Amino acid sequence: MRSRAFTLIELLIVVAIIAILAAIAVPNFLEAQVRSKVARVHADMRSQATAIESYAVDNNSYPLMGELLADGSLQLPQQNGAGSPAHKFLMESITTPIAYITSIPTDPFIVNPNVNPTWQAFFPRYFYTNLDWFAYVTQPSPPPVIALFKARYGTWILAGAGPDRDRLDLSQHIYYDPTNGTVSNGDIVRSPNIITR
Repeated sequence: MRSRAFTLIELLIVVAIIAILAAIAVPNFLEAQVRSKVARVHADMRSQATAIESYAVDNNSYPLMGELLADGSLQLPQQNGAGSPAHKFLMESITTPIAYITSIPTDPFIVNPNVNPTWQAFFPRYFYTNLDWFAYVTQPSPPPVIALFKARYGTWILAGAGPDRDRLDLSQHIYYDPTNGTVSNGDIVRSPNIITR
């Protein structure tokens, strides 16, 4: 009787088919992860934008980027000492004392930031700038870039690092665009004038 077994050729064909399927599936799986993180960033920014606009309706101005002190002066985050909260940028304005947003979202593309402990709480968050506030604290001669940014973005900017994981590509106005490749250069940006897709 002939024994029923697979030949070496048949086994090699099966292994080759599995390898081809894996070569197709793994990149698609990795791209799906990036696409889901991008969708999460857009959802987070939409929630934060709603909170920022709600804050503006109640307070007649957008949230500041620094801490407003009891004497009415503004304290820049860079002036905060090691023991004080260096992250009083946006989220404390829209979470306390009135909760315009219930939780503080973090950027899924910023992982384990290698920064000093004073900035650890701030760095994973989305970048926020109130351009009116920035112009105010740089008086009497604000940099010309502020007027350029305000014309382009509006009063405030909210930005995420994007899949390239570096932050502040918006200084060169480079926005993430998935048509350039799932992991392409640029920030994911939301402002009154710009919403990247």
